Amino acid sequence: MERLNRWINPLLWVIYLALLAVLLPHTAWAFAVFEPDGQRLVAWSAAFAFEASIAALTYKLMQRIETAPRRKSAWVRWRGSYLNVYAGGLLVAVAVSALANWSHALEFGTATAATRQFPMLAGVLPVAFGAILPGVSFIFAHVLADVAGADVDADPELERAKKEAADLRRELREAERRIAAAEARAAEAEGRFAAAGDLFARLMAESKRERILAAAERWPSLQPAAVAIIAGASPSYVSEVLSGALD
Repeated sequence: MERLNRWINPLLWVIYLALLAVLLPHTAWAFAVFEPDGQRLVAWSAAFAFEASIAALTYKLMQRIETAPRRKSAWVRWRGSYLNVYAGGLLVAVAVSALANWSHALEFGTATAATRQFPMLAGVLPVAFGAILPGVSFIFAHVLADVAGADVDADPELERAKKEAADLRRELREAERRIAAAEARAAEAEGRFAAAGDLFARLMAESKRERILAAAERWPSLQPAAVAIIAGASPSYVSEVLSGALD
């Protein structure tokens, strides 16, 4: 069924364009009536322009129907769908095509058994087989929008589920950001702890020289007398070690 639904919309467009192709010669004939002899190219060009504009405006009107507000009143939906420039342009193009096809039906229509038995049909048939055909563009615009699924209100449960999923994704991203920040702080603290451990090990080393160098590197602004207290050495030996380190 899903595979069939995917083909419905393209199939409807093929049917609709085929209908416009059928109307094209009738519209061209109507334009040719108002052109000098031998100017059939102009008539066909004008007819193609009108029929092509009907197809293009039908597509734009379909999009407007799809995007019309669905949770508003029927009047608001109708106004958003049909009170726009695309519907106005389509109405004009359809009116020209309808007049052309109606005129063609009147010009070439012949009496049938139905019209002889029911004379009133003589005025109805040119409308049914001529003028009304371009008007189906409005019907196709609405049907195509329906096939696209825009005329069906969104399922409240589905919308709620989508919102909850979006909220969960946002919370997950925030949690990942916090975890990354925590890991960075932990790595920094671990580095500091390792550095502090190294310093403590050097300050507690057996070698006085190592203790003096560690204290001097960690606290370079200390006076030799203070370094001597930390390292447990004499000030003169501290001066000697530091002088040698500087050399």
